[in-house]
Parts: sequence; C-alpha cells; structure tokens
Amino acid sequence: MKKILSRKISWAEERIRTKSANKDDLDDLKEWIEFFRHERLIHLIVTIFVGLCDMISIVIIILSTSCYSFILSALLTILFILYIFHYYALENGTQKLYLLLDEMIKAVRCKTSK
Repeated sequence: MKKILSRKISWAEERIRTKSANKDDLDDLKEWIEFFRHERLIHLIVTIFVGLCDMISIVIIILSTSCYSFILSALLTILFILYIFHYYALENGTQKLYLLLDEMIKAVRCKTSK
C-alpha cells in the first residue's frame, strides 16, 4: 500500500511540476483519493480492534499470570504498534494527495483559462 501511495504522490508531483496535468489526470487523482480514503477507514477500524484486543489481553495478564496470556499480549502489542505506523503513513500520504489535488485543480484551471 505504501508503494502505491508513494507512486501516486510522485506521479501527481511530476504532473504538477511539468505543468502537464489535464482533466483526465485530475479525475484519476480523485479516483485514487477515494480508494485511499476507503483503505484509511478500513485500517482505522482494524487498528482500533487490535488496540481493544491488546487492552483486553493486558487486563487478562493482570487477572491471571499465565505465560500464554503474556505471549498473547506481547504479540498484540507488537501488532498494534505496527498498525499505528502503517496507519500513520497512510494518513499522511492521503493528506499529501489532498494538497496535490488542490495544486492540480489550480494548474488545470489555469491551463484552461488561457
């Protein structure tokens, strides 16, 4: 997902930099932003679910000192941290695409008004 997002960011930056953006590129970027919005929502839901499971496993550790509950909690904590990093990258990339969309809209309008 990060590779696709970084490729789309690079593609949009290149279109804006070379002033070659057109209406089709604008529509394509809007379509990809919708895709990343959906991905962001799904990953937010999964991240919240993993976080809740991690908190429950910590409560289980407090209530019982089983070795297995400690291992489960450690694995869930690692998974939760990895999901936080992934969601952070996805969120920042999508926000970057929003800014690039604004720039591309300005570039296309400027091009069509001449």
